Amino acid sequence: MAEVLENNLFNKIGSLKKSFTDSEKKILDCIQKNPEKVISMSIKELSNESNTGEATIIRFCKKIGFKGYNEFKISLISTMSKKKQKTRHKIDILSDKNYNTIAENIYNNSFNVLKDTLSLINNEVFDNCINLINTAKHIEFIGVGYSNLTAQDAKYKFLRIGKSVAAHSDSHLFKMAASISGKNDLVIGISQTGETQEVIESMKSAKARGADTIVITNNDNTEITKYADHILVNGYNDVRSETGSFSERISQLFIIELLYLGVLSKNKDKALQLKDLTIKAVT
Repeated sequence: MAEVLENNLFNKIGSLKKSFTDSEKKILDCIQKNPEKVISMSIKELSNESNTGEATIIRFCKKIGFKGYNEFKISLISTMSKKKQKTRHKIDILSDKNYNTIAENIYNNSFNVLKDTLSLINNEVFDNCINLINTAKHIEFIGVGYSNLTAQDAKYKFLRIGKSVAAHSDSHLFKMAASISGKNDLVIGISQTGETQEVIESMKSAKARGADTIVITNNDNTEITKYADHILVNGYNDVRSETGSFSERISQLFIIELLYLGVLSKNKDKALQLKDLTIKAVT
């Protein structure tokens, strides 16, 4: 059997093991033996692998505290990523005064973070998020500090292909925007820690108003995720330079780029026409 993972998710599952039916224990056995493989499995594939029914898998997920299989997979993906980050040798970016060495350290750190982010991608969740962006009447991107820079980049990208989109730098403004959002609006909160109070309050307001909500975060087990219809988890390495975390920005921007290209691919001709119009408007 593969190494027993020591983390909150698996400790939680382990504490409930005595209450599992024989079929649920088969599901648990598959997950424990090869969690990396389960990450890429659809519910049908896990059903075949564990020789159980899809309904049993859904009951298993709900028993351990998730709404369904997709939410469980997001937590599993995040857990596996954090395990990799803990065991990975940290890169001391400023360990050498030679700029070539510093540049190489930045590159290696960025590569590791993007690799982690890639492993966290759940196609079903991304597809749902892309559909929400496509159909939204208006989109608000919300973030504070470096996450606001990501929000501004997202606004620029989606505005160029004809989306009604905003990203306010002033927290008072994005709080007000969230408080008057509603059905058919989409609010996307960006918080690396998942603990940014201004973003949490805005997501809570948007959710209460009936808006659709997406959260981009490295931590899927924080208060902000309570107000998310969908959670996109990005990779992160806690190496920081004097100017802040480069890795958190690059992983957030990676997710924004994937969402943008996903929307573009579903409406390519129209989106490119609108993009040409926006380019002509400023040239």
